Amino acid sequence: QNRIGPRFIQPLYDLLKLLAKEDITPEGVDKAEFEALPAVQVIIAFLVAFTVPVYLVQGLISFEGDLIFVLFLLALLGGTVFLLGWASNNPYSIIGGSRAAMAEFSFEIPLALAFIGPAILAGSLRIKEITESNYNILNILYDVIMGNMEAINLLYLLPLLLLFGLAILACTAVLEKVPFDPAHAEVEIVGGWSVELTGKKLLFTRLANLILEFALAGLVAAIFLGGPRFPAELSSAIEGIWTIGNWDVLLYVVSVIAFLIKMFAVVFLITLMRTLHSRLRIDQLVRTFWYYYLPLALSGIFLIIVFIGAEIK
Repeated sequence: QNRIGPRFIQPLYDLLKLLAKEDITPEGVDKAEFEALPAVQVIIAFLVAFTVPVYLVQGLISFEGDLIFVLFLLALLGGTVFLLGWASNNPYSIIGGSRAAMAEFSFEIPLALAFIGPAILAGSLRIKEITESNYNILNILYDVIMGNMEAINLLYLLPLLLLFGLAILACTAVLEKVPFDPAHAEVEIVGGWSVELTGKKLLFTRLANLILEFALAGLVAAIFLGGPRFPAELSSAIEGIWTIGNWDVLLYVVSVIAFLIKMFAVVFLITLMRTLHSRLRIDQLVRTFWYYYLPLALSGIFLIIVFIGAEIK
């Protein structure tokens, strides 16, 4: 097929188009919440993005326990979705907000457990220290191949790959993308919790989702794939080649490239999920996360604890 698709920056054009649209506030809505919550969603999405290490192993926001802070922000975002659907005072938006709340209760625990696994291996709840840990999927493979680790450490790949897959599935649910998007299923509830949003309010919700998609992909890449880290031998080879003041420019450029490759790999996997699966009903979504993903996440944590207890290092 020779059809020409949309431009690469088409999402930017769509956002600018929404900014030019008329902003309507319907009668009967809770005006304060209806006006404020879309902007709050953008703020939350930026806060999550600021914790992601892009060119250093430390994000703009970094402190002990910042992983718990990120999980709190994601729970807060789910709360804003429910409140926005309720404030819209529309049957479709109320149903969509209620579905979003049910989905939040379902995926939040598996997502937290998926991130806690690498945190246990790193011995810290700080994203910086988890990123620096050699016990992530790529570092374990590299160190075993290079002889820096014993081959028995490959056992850690089993729980890490399991938790990595669960983290991608849970992040897909956070973003309300297929197959976990019954909260705004167009064919069922005409857009769900965002049905009454127009103009800049719809722009803010779309922008928040776009920022959050890349922020979560970067977070998964940092926790499971080492984020901006790359082999120490390459780091030693390029260190000091191009510096501006205290900035080792070439080192930072390579770090950013390494991070982007890993992040876009995660984005590709999330997009692949949308392509391969059809939408789940809300009861199927809840059952899938509670009956299948939660036990799998607990199994991954259990394996990590067993391997640590067996002193596999």
